[in-house]
Amino acid sequence: MGISKRSHKLCSNLSCISLLLLGSLPCTAQTVNSLKISPRFGVGYSTSGAAFDAFTSFEGFVPLLQTAGSNLTFLEGRLLWSTNNSTLGGNVLLGHRFYNSSDNRIFGGYVSYDNRNTGNAVFNQLGTGFESLGENWDFRINAYIPVGDTRQVVEENVFDTGLSISAPFFTGNFLSFVGETSRQINRRLEAAMAGFDFEAGAKIANLGDAGDIRGYAGLYYYDANGSDVLGWRTRLEVRPTDSLRLGLSVQDDATFGTNVVLSVAAFPGSRPKGSRNQTLARMGVSVARQVNIVVDEQFESETIRDRFTVLATNPNTNEPYFFQHVNLDAQVGNGTFELPFATLQDALNVAKSDNIIYVQPGNNSTEIPAFTLPNNVALLSTAPVQRINGVVLPLSGAGVQPIVTGGVTLGNNNTISGFAIANPNGAGITGNNISNPTIRENAIANTATDGIRLDNPTGKVTISNNNFSNIDGNGISINTANTQSELVIDSNIISRDISGFGFTGIKIVAGDDTVTTATISNNQISESMFRGIQIDALGNSQTRLLVESNTISGSQFNGITINADENAQISTSVRLNTLTNNNVVGAFGGGEFDAQTYSNSSVCLQLDNNKSTPSTNGQDYNLANNNVGGSTFQVEDTLATNTGTVTENPAPLDFPKVPRGTCGFP
Repeated sequence: MGISKRSHKLCSNLSCISLLLLGSLPCTAQTVNSLKISPRFGVGYSTSGAAFDAFTSFEGFVPLLQTAGSNLTFLEGRLLWSTNNSTLGGNVLLGHRFYNSSDNRIFGGYVSYDNRNTGNAVFNQLGTGFESLGENWDFRINAYIPVGDTRQVVEENVFDTGLSISAPFFTGNFLSFVGETSRQINRRLEAAMAGFDFEAGAKIANLGDAGDIRGYAGLYYYDANGSDVLGWRTRLEVRPTDSLRLGLSVQDDATFGTNVVLSVAAFPGSRPKGSRNQTLARMGVSVARQVNIVVDEQFESETIRDRFTVLATNPNTNEPYFFQHVNLDAQVGNGTFELPFATLQDALNVAKSDNIIYVQPGNNSTEIPAFTLPNNVALLSTAPVQRINGVVLPLSGAGVQPIVTGGVTLGNNNTISGFAIANPNGAGITGNNISNPTIRENAIANTATDGIRLDNPTGKVTISNNNFSNIDGNGISINTANTQSELVIDSNIISRDISGFGFTGIKIVAGDDTVTTATISNNQISESMFRGIQIDALGNSQTRLLVESNTISGSQFNGITINADENAQISTSVRLNTLTNNNVVGAFGGGEFDAQTYSNSSVCLQLDNNKSTPSTNGQDYNLANNNVGGSTFQVEDTLATNTGTVTENPAPLDFPKVPRGTCGFP
């Protein structure tokens, strides 16, 4: 059969095309096998996102080993510069990829090291990952493992939140406390989070011959001590040209919230030269992973309590208070709380300066004979509430006073508190030429002479909250000469204290050249056989006297008497006292209140807001200048504030009126 020329020509053309195609196959294979990934370097920028600040990156991709068109081992590095605080971080990654031509797909994996400086702390991290890149869809998973110090304190504030002290208790000879201090520590920490992320995505569109748009979606999970994060992320990656990459991602979780991140990067030479295979060309793209170490900011508070035991300390000596314990029901002891002395005298025999003798009465069948207190020793009983520097002593406030059947003689710097002193042969409590005595909360009864008698005391004298009854003398008698002293006589109860003529509830005699400051306040005095309160200033003495808020009733003579004689000087305020039915016998021309000057003496008197209800034989307020021309008697202009009448003898002109405050009292 013959062949036409037309048919022969067609056959010749097909043969030529076949030969051309066959000839092109080695050319194509040669092109694939000769693809080379070249080193490249670039720069990028990303806005801030979850747990990282905005940063600029300087990146490099360096092939280490490669078989063109088949596999590639590469090194990728980044230097990250935070634009917020100018700190540096970075990462280095060793990866390997191979191309599967039958699937037209790249598979790869990597290991990495990351570093981040937050400006407060530096963190390190290892990473690994797997990726599968194709023409139309991708998949990748990354893992992040912080190493080293993964949780660091970046700020710490310490606050003292309180001090608590237990009730005091005795141990041996000491008063002890158990205390607890508490402080709160607030810390701000930064913690590098371990975790993983994975995503899958697909090509959305081609951009020219070399560009494309790809979209991805995935999940991530991060965990650190004290917090964990589970969230989702979607992102869009746009490569309009071979050397430009644009990114937009949106992610959300309960810890970091919703974050939108924009990024841009330029990498000249990303595509291998001569590549026409879109998949194979991706052998040289950067690994998609979280390039910043994820750091969580955390806050924690801690309360620390420290317990301690402390001994009560005497502020005057800076040594612990030392107690000699006495229990009148005890057997033979050594003075400790656990083994107290059985008698007060045992404690007195061993007491040293600044010791405190603390007495429990037991069943109060044992009476204490007369005794003398050594200098600088305090004698306390458990009857009243006892306080030392504001601390209530254990066992105190029991209400039962140990009974002393004899007089008590004081030394220097003594305190006696909480005793019932009855039937002494002389005064209940005496002190001669002593300094700084404190006599409080005692009951003194049935004395042969004064209840309390102090001669020439110096320093501060405190007599308070004592109860006097059936005293055969003055309730309180203080006599001074050539001394300086401060007297505080407060809140005492003196009732039916006088059983002999001439005796007074409270009597102070400021003798030759004495300088005395005296406060007599809040006392209750009733039924004295002579006067309620009597102050005599003599022999060039100087006295500043406040008589305030006392209640005096039923005295046989004056409720309050103030006398200045022999060049003595008195500045006094007598105020807020209640005087009722005094001067029962009406002798000496006196009244409820009586003040007189003699022998070139001087008185400055503030008589203010007193209440007087005289007996039928008495007067209210009697002022007498018995040495007109030699003595002076100034009276502040406060007389009208008193209840009752004021009598001025010889005449009102002898009592010049001066403004309030002239006498030195408000």
